[in-house]
Amino acid sequence: MSYYATKDPPRASPEIMHALRPAPPALQRMNRTHREWIGWLLAAGLAWTVFGLALAPPFAGEGLRHAIMSGFSGACHQMPARSPHVHGVPLAVCDRCFGVYAALAAAPFLALGMRPWNAWMQRHAKYLLLASLIVPGVDWFGDGIGWWVNTPWSRGLTGAAFGTGAGYFMATAMMSLTRRPDDGREGGGTDGEKLAGASGPDPPAP
Repeated sequence: MSYYATKDPPRASPEIMHALRPAPPALQRMNRTHREWIGWLLAAGLAWTVFGLALAPPFAGEGLRHAIMSGFSGACHQMPARSPHVHGVPLAVCDRCFGVYAALAAAPFLALGMRPWNAWMQRHAKYLLLASLIVPGVDWFGDGIGWWVNTPWSRGLTGAAFGTGAGYFMATAMMSLTRRPDDGREGGGTDGEKLAGASGPDPPAP
């Protein structure tokens, strides 16, 4: 005879069921929107922090300036002749990297404006990122082999092309990571439904 033939399987208490009941659809949508905004703020905050640090050396004291320059030195050659200057002091990055970081700072706002086309952008992400990388690569390569001499403007704008693509997908990725479906349609029902039906393994029959 089965153990449950004489005893009902354990079920969650009404208090637990009340706490775990699904939220109304309108509240679920609002919660997802709030979480998406958290992801956007994280992306924008990260991009603006990095961009702000890149701009900081002309306005920082000598010790802090040295620390900032050292922090960016692993990602940028920081050649004075190819870097923007403010009051005769170079920024922490070169012209091209300045374009990259400036575009990264603007990209979260682009991600909001491009939301109607986000599905198409995500389907073609690898091609768009490749194209954004090719643009500064062509400018660098042409200058390197003597086809043309690039300028601060060409370096900055081609760097911005890559920063726009990378920043857009960074922002949308962080927005997606912080947005999670909570209406119980994934994984076979809500937590309350799962708990209500949970009975644990059958004990061995006597």
